[in-house]
Amino acid sequence: MPLFELPALEYVSSAVVELGDPLDLGETLEGHRRVVPVTGGRFDGPGLAGPIRPVGADWQRILPDGTTLVEARYLVDTGEGLVSITSTGVRTGPPEVLAALARGEHVDRTRYEFRLTVTVSGAVERRLSAAVLVASAERTPDTVRYDLYRLT
Repeated sequence: MPLFELPALEYVSSAVVELGDPLDLGETLEGHRRVVPVTGGRFDGPGLAGPIRPVGADWQRILPDGTTLVEARYLVDTGEGLVSITSTGVRTGPPEVLAALARGEHVDRTRYEFRLTVTVSGAVERRLSAAVLVASAERTPDTVRYDLYRLT
């Protein structure tokens, strides 16, 4: 039985992060590594809005079963200043689905799980920079799309 009430989620924004072609580093001491450049995109929502600057990247570690561990860093220009975004998470599912995603194919998002935790800093309200932010995401051939929520 839980000790506390179930936390709620407050919608912050939706993101479309545009991506360049993956740079494959191959097998390293930390496993198979890829770097995917962030080339643009946009956040739209009541808590965070503005274009994504074409700077940053998603540094990925791909596990033997195809699961991808992501760590992306990039910038959003809110019009009032820059916001640094760091998202970490995991994309996992059946091996054939993960292989299709790795080849850059479109896969229905209900066939795999892609969850993120996000931190923000810079020109943003303290209630967001000091919050636990989570997201449910989708990988398309040239974007990552996600809805961002504040855990209340």
